[in-house]
Amino acid sequence: MKQLVQRILLLGLTLTIISFGVRTEQEEPNVSNEYIKWGDRKLNWDDFSGDIPVDSKFDALTHSAINLEFEGEGHLLKFNIETIFDPSKSWKKEGVDKYILNHEQVHFDITEYHARIFRKKLKTRRYKSYDTIEKEITDLFNESFKTASEMQVLYDNQTNHSINRRKQDKWNKKVKNMLSETSSYKNPKLNVNVSYLTN
Repeated sequence: MKQLVQRILLLGLTLTIISFGVRTEQEEPNVSNEYIKWGDRKLNWDDFSGDIPVDSKFDALTHSAINLEFEGEGHLLKFNIETIFDPSKSWKKEGVDKYILNHEQVHFDITEYHARIFRKKLKTRRYKSYDTIEKEITDLFNESFKTASEMQVLYDNQTNHSINRRKQDKWNKKVKNMLSETSSYKNPKLNVNVSYLTN
């Protein structure tokens, strides 16, 4: 039995999302340097502690990512795939309201949805060989990044960065349904048996 021992950390591929909406309330900033993992709790405005670009026309920015770690031992691949929010790179202007916060939360939820699709692909994939596992996983990760980025852009375009409230409501329901349909893949930890590989 060939021993597979591999550890990768892919944190450089992040989904940076911009959002804009109508402002009504003021909030006090609270600086935090720790990542927030999806599912721990909903975002609040205190989580957005990054520096605001002076020339931005938007009211808030969500910086979220799919963080992948994996290691292999024997025939078992062990994955830890987390959806994270980076407070130090996410920001908001004064006067943002709960409606805009919901728009930002949906961006975070979309990232989680694609993390679940990625977990599903890793679980159901038939890998070609021990030698190609790392490349196959990286290719699937890049594919997930691309499709997630495309959906984030579509979301902002269709909602006009939250201004179109009718479209925003549709996306709220759509993303809630997508998360419900992929609930069996919400656990960040995933084990995959590749004992069918012989080389």
